[in-house]
Amino acid sequence: MADRVRRPVEFDKMLNELRDEGIFKTYKDALVFAACLGKNRGKRVAFEKSGEPINLQIFSAEFDQMVLNCIAISENSEPEIMGKDREDEKVRIFEEYACGGLEILKNEFWDSRLGWESGLVNLILREEKEDKILTDITMLGD
Repeated sequence: MADRVRRPVEFDKMLNELRDEGIFKTYKDALVFAACLGKNRGKRVAFEKSGEPINLQIFSAEFDQMVLNCIAISENSEPEIMGKDREDEKVRIFEEYACGGLEILKNEFWDSRLGWESGLVNLILREEKEDKILTDITMLGD
């Protein structure tokens, strides 16, 4: 059973900057944001090399668990994925969408050296307009 969430080593410098500049308080917060972005854009990226993994218990807040569960359920439409026996799969799906989201952040902000704060605000406003993930999540109950 998964007890850690991996983070792709190739984004360590960017994650450090996001945390050090106070954009996200923790790596966990950055990964949750990146996973939502990756899911919203349909960008799921497998990776092998991992930086220091984050203890899964750090993701124990209600919101974090909801994000992990919603992303996993929307991926395969199987509520059973929330069970302890499928936690490895759920965490892997989250990690891969987080990697995809980090790749998007790298391409749209990091490589071009746009400012994080204004860039992320504009990104959120663009994503909100498209309203994809909110629609997906609210339709899960139908």
